Amino acid sequence: MHQIITNNPLAKDVEKEIILVDGSFREVLTTVRDLIHKGHRLLTHPLPASSRMFLSPVRSVVISKETKDLDEFSATMISESIELYDKHLGNRYIDEEHRKDYEQIDLDLLHSALDEL
Repeated sequence: MHQIITNNPLAKDVEKEIILVDGSFREVLTTVRDLIHKGHRLLTHPLPASSRMFLSPVRSVVISKETKDLDEFSATMISESIELYDKHLGNRYIDEEHRKDYEQIDLDLLHSALDEL
């Protein structure tokens, strides 16, 4: 079982188990981090494969629905991902101009990931 953490409004109807974050890509990552520290684990990588996607204003991450003891791998992965996101973004700006395109790309990637779970 899984749940989706996202700030992408297009993803709201993908599944019932969704946490819609009213905030930035980074706030999605910190929400995921907080949930991992409560015993959830990562099921998809928290960062995109393309460096261009770091400028996206939206992100969806799939985590386990059930909780267990802290998963060290997930905790390390999300912490390192937040650090890498901050480093990579640096003084660049989020690309709000193409938000709708990023929302659709994120939704397509989410569907693809869910097909593999």
